[in-house]
Amino acid sequence: MKNLIQQTSLIIVLSSGSTSGWANITETTESGAPTTYCVSQTLIRGGYENLVIDHNMIVPAIDHAKVGDIFVGARLKSQPDALWLLSGITWRKIESSSDLPNSQYQHYDELPLVAPISIFNSPMDLRANIGDIEIWVGYGLRSVTEPAEVSFNEMANSARYELLWESLPLPYLPLNGIHSPLANICLETTKVMKIIKTATPNTGGSTVLDDAQ
Repeated sequence: MKNLIQQTSLIIVLSSGSTSGWANITETTESGAPTTYCVSQTLIRGGYENLVIDHNMIVPAIDHAKVGDIFVGARLKSQPDALWLLSGITWRKIESSSDLPNSQYQHYDELPLVAPISIFNSPMDLRANIGDIEIWVGYGLRSVTEPAEVSFNEMANSARYELLWESLPLPYLPLNGIHSPLANICLETTKVMKIIKTATPNTGGSTVLDDAQ
């Protein structure tokens, strides 16, 4: 591990009262040569009784650093006109355009190269809907002052969305429902930051931490 440089910096959080003060210790490790780190683009874990889906959306270079929203949608084949959108960790049924503000999964002032998405924040039991559910993902653009309704319509008009996964009838497994080819995405980096959350009791002043070695 030649030319490896390890640095530790502290971000001190000021607090008042008698509660504990919080701080982040950031350990930065740098290397002179790029390291390649690969993960599954779409990861399916569990069965229909405890399903977890994670996805890494790649944003095309033309839209990097633009203001935008990531959308995650669900629909039932048995109710093709109904739509649910994942707002953070809450699924919201969209009845009209008045339900669209704050309906995005994640807002970005600058869209990243890769946007991580957790479809279910905890294992979901979908046995009652096997063969009926579809999960869609996409992103839309807007200005900083415009609501999510604008980016949702921009996404729809630009057809910037895709079917990510569907629940297939038994005996198919959840993994068989991925619509794109199974793929890994790989990132090259020369820097890794490890952020450790710590707490130190205080008596009303700033939290005092020693440099971590």
